[in-house]
Amino acid sequence: MKKFVFSLIILLSTISATTYAQCNESVKKAVLELMGDAQYIKDFSVTLEKAPNEAKTGMVRFNVLLNNRNHYKFNVANGAANPDGIIMQLYDKEELLSSNFEGGKKYAGFEFVCRATKVYQLVFSFAGGQEGCAEAVLSLVKQYSEGEMNF
Repeated sequence: MKKFVFSLIILLSTISATTYAQCNESVKKAVLELMGDAQYIKDFSVTLEKAPNEAKTGMVRFNVLLNNRNHYKFNVANGAANPDGIIMQLYDKEELLSSNFEGGKKYAGFEFVCRATKVYQLVFSFAGGQEGCAEAVLSLVKQYSEGEMNF
């Protein structure tokens, strides 16, 4: 009986680890396709797991340097095993600038025109604190000249 329980635990652990490993590989293709004609800059692999002593997952935060007069596109693709879509938010310190979650609806991404060169924070989380994974990509849509768009 102990061998059976031990084997079952190992099997479930392997399946769980394989699910998250496959998430990154299969989902990365999908998120790169969402980028469209924009120029690739950087991708982000996100895995949110509960710690043994926690009831919910937290968030994952990445610092990104964005340049003035640039139009950026942020896209995210969710893992197939996710219970719900991941929320992606762009912050300037404590100020929320943009998100893929607006009006109770989640989108595959958002666009952002940067007006000041500095480091911003890209934050990923699940609304209910569930576990899951996702892949995101940052891409450049257009660079504006000094006279365009009142910069």
